[in-house]
Amino acid sequence: MKRVIDRNTGFAHMTRGMNMYTLVALRSCVTERDIPVLTRMLADRDYVTQLSAANVLADPGAEGQQGLRQGLAAAADVRTRSVIEDALREAGSPTRRPIQDYPLSEQERKRLRGCRPVPAP
Repeated sequence: MKRVIDRNTGFAHMTRGMNMYTLVALRSCVTERDIPVLTRMLADRDYVTQLSAANVLADPGAEGQQGLRQGLAAAADVRTRSVIEDALREAGSPTRRPIQDYPLSEQERKRLRGCRPVPAP
C-alpha cells in the first residue's frame, strides 16, 4: 500500500503531497480486510501516508470509521490526532461521496498506478 501511495503522490512547490489520484489509486487496492493495515498506517512517520490512510479509512463505512477511532485512541501526537479527526468529520459529512466516484476522465484513471493484479492460487 505504501508503494501505491508513493507512486501516486503529487509534487507542488517542491513539496510532496497527497491528492485525489493518491486516494483513488489506494482505494482501488483495498477492501474491508485491509482496514487493520490502514489503521496501523495512521501511525506512520510519513505525513502523506497518514493522510492517505485516514482518507481511505473514511470511505468504507462503519468499519473504516472504527479503524479511525482506534487510530485516534492510539495517536501519540497532535498532528496525527488532527489528521484522524478531520477524516472522521469528513466521513460523517452528508455531502461526502465515495472516493471511487470522484470525477476522473478515463485517461486520468488509466494513468493511476494502483496495485498489481494478484496471481491466481
